[in-house]
Amino acid sequence: MKALRPLFVFLFISFELFSQNPKYLDSLEHVLSKTVNDSVRCGIQRQLYLAYYDSIPEKAKEITRNMISTSLKNGYEKGAAGGHYLLGHLFVTTTQFDSANYHLGQSLNIGLRIKDPNISLNALEWIANVHQKRGSLDSALTNIQRAFQIAEENPGVGPQKISRIKLNEGRVHQSMGNYEAAINTYLEAEEVLPEEHIGLKGTIIARIGGIYHNLEQDQKAQEYYWRAQSIFKQTSDRNAYYSMENKLGNIAMAANNLEAAERHYLKAYAHFESVHGFYDMATIGSNLGYIYLQQEKYDLAKTYFEGAIALSEQYGQLSLLPYSYNGLGELYGETGNLDSAIATYKKAIDLADNAAAQEYLVDSYTFLVGAYAQKNDFKSAFDQQSQLIQLKDSIDQKSSLAKISDIEAKYQNEKKQREIESLTSRSQLAAQKSQNQRNVLVAGLLVLGLAFGTLFFLFRNKQKTNKRLLELEAAKSKFFANISHEFRTPLTLISGPVAHQLSKEGLSADDKTDLGLIQRNANRLLTYVNQILDLSKIEAGSRKLRVTQGNLPLFLHHLIEPFQYQADQKGILLETTIQIDNEVWFDRDVVEKIVSNLLSNALKYNQNKGAIGFKAVQAKQQLIITTTNENRNLTAKELPQLFDRFYQNSNLHQGFGIGLSLVKELVSLAHGKVRAYKPNPTIIAFEVALPLVKSAFSKSDFMNESEVPEIRAPESGTLLQDLNPIEEGVEENALPVLLVVDDNAEIRLFIRSLFKKEYHILEAENGEEGTQIALRTIPDLIVSDVMMPVKDGIFMSNTLKNDQRTSHIPIILLTAKSGEENELTGLKTGADAYMVKPFKEEKLRVIIETLIATRTAIQQKFSKQFLVDSKGIELTTVDTQLMQRIQHLLDTELVNPEFNASAFSDQIGLSRMHLHRKLKALTGLSTSEFIRVQRLNLAAKLLKEGHTAIAEVGYATGFNQPAYFSTAFKQHFGCSPTEYAIA
Repeated sequence: MKALRPLFVFLFISFELFSQNPKYLDSLEHVLSKTVNDSVRCGIQRQLYLAYYDSIPEKAKEITRNMISTSLKNGYEKGAAGGHYLLGHLFVTTTQFDSANYHLGQSLNIGLRIKDPNISLNALEWIANVHQKRGSLDSALTNIQRAFQIAEENPGVGPQKISRIKLNEGRVHQSMGNYEAAINTYLEAEEVLPEEHIGLKGTIIARIGGIYHNLEQDQKAQEYYWRAQSIFKQTSDRNAYYSMENKLGNIAMAANNLEAAERHYLKAYAHFESVHGFYDMATIGSNLGYIYLQQEKYDLAKTYFEGAIALSEQYGQLSLLPYSYNGLGELYGETGNLDSAIATYKKAIDLADNAAAQEYLVDSYTFLVGAYAQKNDFKSAFDQQSQLIQLKDSIDQKSSLAKISDIEAKYQNEKKQREIESLTSRSQLAAQKSQNQRNVLVAGLLVLGLAFGTLFFLFRNKQKTNKRLLELEAAKSKFFANISHEFRTPLTLISGPVAHQLSKEGLSADDKTDLGLIQRNANRLLTYVNQILDLSKIEAGSRKLRVTQGNLPLFLHHLIEPFQYQADQKGILLETTIQIDNEVWFDRDVVEKIVSNLLSNALKYNQNKGAIGFKAVQAKQQLIITTTNENRNLTAKELPQLFDRFYQNSNLHQGFGIGLSLVKELVSLAHGKVRAYKPNPTIIAFEVALPLVKSAFSKSDFMNESEVPEIRAPESGTLLQDLNPIEEGVEENALPVLLVVDDNAEIRLFIRSLFKKEYHILEAENGEEGTQIALRTIPDLIVSDVMMPVKDGIFMSNTLKNDQRTSHIPIILLTAKSGEENELTGLKTGADAYMVKPFKEEKLRVIIETLIATRTAIQQKFSKQFLVDSKGIELTTVDTQLMQRIQHLLDTELVNPEFNASAFSDQIGLSRMHLHRKLKALTGLSTSEFIRVQRLNLAAKLLKEGHTAIAEVGYATGFNQPAYFSTAFKQHFGCSPTEYAIA
């Protein structure tokens, strides 16, 4: 009976959980902290996940990740599978499909390994859902068929699971437009479903209603929605009940019955607002905006459109954004604000392009044409009309191709049938001829056998020769690879001591010059070593492509910036042209090495400080990169030899090394072409053509999902963590704040694109603006360029690291100025890291993760300490002094009941907001939590020293209510003051 007690407590609290009362959530978390039974613990974590799923997604992620790590630590694979499943489900709802696929795949693998069909089927259901949402409907059906196979192999799988698999199959058919197959599958799902599972029956009926709505048979759809709603009322499924209100609102809106639509939508909106159903609120809010727009209630319409946009952006519903922005644009147009209308429509077009939502694109272009015409800007209207016509032609073409494919398939079937009939009629004639042919065949085989034997003998000799040549080439490549590896050790032993000597103060100018010369040549040798290793990997077949989809224009701007700096230093004009679609498929490492080698050669062999050109354009689904520079020494006949290793002609003092040879091999690896040519006698040009579309690459060319780094937000401490730990009057974002400071807008945009899902991004154009924003907002981390107008990154780093409000903020300096001396200058300001452009995305991610993890470790150390002691904790001098002042203040004021957050901020000399953020950054606790924890630590000390009068200890440590003291003490230490005193 004692063993079942935790389960009874869990079930009771789970029942109370649906009230969303923080008291019960706190109780649930308290029970979780005491539970040792793996099954009960995972059940509680699942309930907490459901509670935070809509309202605090980051909290839900933290719970599931803890569920995975704890289960793996305890060897409870079923719990780990459940955690991966919940995390995958959360990523599906926020359209982070790569992460969703990874975690659902982990759950599936565990289910298959431990032979638990329920785990496997749950994972496959949502994997199919991910493929459906991505438009990969064939892959979705493949996973559904796999689910059917698992169900057949496991007789214990109940009919409810079979019904769910069929329901999933029906959804895919519905997405394909196969409505007849979808309805039949839904009816089969209902037929195998046991009578007691009435809730799932309601879902099936609602899906059938959705098909009739797609077919514009709204009367029939309405009847099915009513039936489903009646079932959901019986099962008390309020979310599903009000989802039907939303569906009924859609039908009323399609019939232009605005009053009925408004009534349905408002009921649904009020419900989802009460349960923090933000995704549904965004959808319904947009529809309400359109209703009020038609009713000319513009203020209401704007409120709902802007609310829907804010929710969609916050929770990742990107596919809905074009619909909301189109409505907001219409509103601006109706109220005569044409400039805002045009800007809003353009925003909708960009978002629709990214989300591949062509149904919204047509509306956006149509509205945009009207807005320009209304503004009498007929040229722009004509341009947008041309875009609209092109878009419609593209849609019509796709539709026609689909119809042609259907007709061709039918024709091929009929053709095969006719061929079968023809073959049957001719079979007898063939039998009669076969005897004569057999005799001829025997004679022919004897002749062919003799010829084949001769050819085979010649072929084997040639094959052996080729094999020996390949072995010789492989041995040569292996020799170069091995010796290159050996070079790295002495190069490191040269570079290390040189760097150490350069860091010393008081070096003479001659010594610095000599040491700098050694360092530059050591780095040059290391570059050659790396190039040889790259070539060896390609020749050995071990270098594979790692193609991903990304923003290539931003990536190229990021690569070119350091070369622009070098060109400026040499007084050379570097002209850049980039005209490529934002999202294309490419291997980042391949493109980086190709561009870097081409531009390095252009700068190295440029003559007379002539202009250098870099052009990257998109043509016929290919990337065409062209570099040009002035060079009169090379002739057109020599150009093909430039791609040979260490080629050197008589007019050059130094050869071309292996850079261009590496470019040729990388281009070939990436299925592209490269050539050198002379557009005129004084100019040399290199042109590289690389594919940009997914279909140009094989399956093995793409980066595995497991290789994509997952950026996790730092785990917050759980010590006395409130449901809403934000101080009164202090606002915080759900995501950590990253401040990007760079005068180059393209670099800022590039970094934003890398981290926009993990961080709330702030931007500044120079060091002075960045300093002001940092002091005002107190970001979690700063990434800054060094060379900027007004004030540079060194000034900003110095200023922030010496201000007690911002001294804790990690700062990463990025610059095109390479060299040990520049790096030391940056680090001496207190900056936490220094990176030379162009930087590796993975390296920047790792540095950011490391800095965040370091700060989290500091928080955990402070949270476990009895007193505010900074010994043994790596802090800046400013932060150490601040913590000493805080400890001194606590020594005198902690026992004062009137000492609160306001008094704390006044006496320490910081505003409430700055003190809150500072303590949050250093200890993980808000100001009120920090005071309370310190008082509780002092109380624990008094109890251990023999003070057993609980009320007196509470009063002596600043608690003026003994009951509250006992409750807070138990919450913090896990036992009452009396139990603690006698323990």
